[in-house]
Amino acid sequence: MLYSATMNLYLGFINWNYCIRINTFIIILAFTVASGQSRIDGQIIDKNTGEPLIGVNVFFSKTSIGTTTDKDGLYTIKNISNGRYELVISMIGYSMKKKEINLFYSEKVNLDIGLTPEAIKMKEIRVTKKSNKQWKKDYKVFKKAFLGHSENGKSCKIINEYVLSFKHRENILSALAQRPLIIENKQLGYVITYYLDEFATNNTFLRYDVESFFKFFFVSSTLFVRYSGESFFTKMQPESENEKQRWIRNRQTAYNGSLRHLLTTMGERFDWRYNMKGNHHRERLDWTLISGSKYDPLVIEGFELYPSEVHNEYDYKELLNDSLVWISKNDNELMLSFKDKLMVRYMEEGEELGYAFDPFLGYSKPKIYQTSVLTLGKDSVIFDKKGRYFERFMIEQQEYMGWERVGDQLPFDYLPIQN
Repeated sequence: MLYSATMNLYLGFINWNYCIRINTFIIILAFTVASGQSRIDGQIIDKNTGEPLIGVNVFFSKTSIGTTTDKDGLYTIKNISNGRYELVISMIGYSMKKKEINLFYSEKVNLDIGLTPEAIKMKEIRVTKKSNKQWKKDYKVFKKAFLGHSENGKSCKIINEYVLSFKHRENILSALAQRPLIIENKQLGYVITYYLDEFATNNTFLRYDVESFFKFFFVSSTLFVRYSGESFFTKMQPESENEKQRWIRNRQTAYNGSLRHLLTTMGERFDWRYNMKGNHHRERLDWTLISGSKYDPLVIEGFELYPSEVHNEYDYKELLNDSLVWISKNDNELMLSFKDKLMVRYMEEGEELGYAFDPFLGYSKPKIYQTSVLTLGKDSVIFDKKGRYFERFMIEQQEYMGWERVGDQLPFDYLPIQN
């Protein structure tokens, strides 16, 4: 009885201390956001002639942050939060350019870029393709695999689908887009401009082989899908207050249980677990009491993690006191590392009916939680404390996270509602 009372008192102190720390963090974060802002200025020109280019799209990939050049080819992006970004410069008739930018302090960056002209391939852009039966069949497969089978995915509409062309090689369907895809997502309230780099899918029953071509595919049971590209999100204007509130709710639901939500929580857990002592991190003396308790950030956010056993990737154990996250060279970035597979359960939301009744997954009764499996393409993968990761195909998402596709994606600068 005395031990129980002492533990409750101590954990109550932890809760009070945690709240104080969170409030302090919010104050510090508010100051950082106010003072730790960067900006980028520059000019975009034709590399051959040196003439300024008007109307060039300049944006950070997978965000809603961007602009277009003015009559003098000039652009400015202000109020950029610190972090790692991929800057994309795109204009029809010119080769796209991408540049990785790291902003870890308040900076003013000047970046002038020359674009190289390229021939416009008009032969692929024919509305008559829509009347082709094989094209229609291929487009139907592409749309479901690319946008997803979720309610968000099914609500999406590709406005300019005619820019797509398809190829078959054995049992693999690949897609090519001669222009950026314009995707209207009325469930989340975004118009997505998607620059498709690659797409491949196989909807036949294949066995997963980690040494095969499908090593880094998003896997949903027997369905393999691989896609990549750059995207820019534009917020739609709601027609009513009800629609605005519906988008707010749907965006939060899309964030909940997502990979970004998980990585953000793991970053918070790392900061809560380790204190900085000089140039080294030291674990809190009371961490064993916090780990797995109601004060553990993973528990607070509704996650359960189960790393696979070293010698059997299909046997999972409780996370307990294992470390999955490690420090990196930059203060706001961490490294995720684990062997074989990591099973993730999100306990705050259940499965959609579409997932439970997906024919490729086998019909089952919808569960009251969501189960996903992650594997890494290398020993460790860098992510930042906002839950963003940038190494393409290095985190493979299977089961529920793999089932959700472009239709469930949010921009990296989306801010979830804080509990």
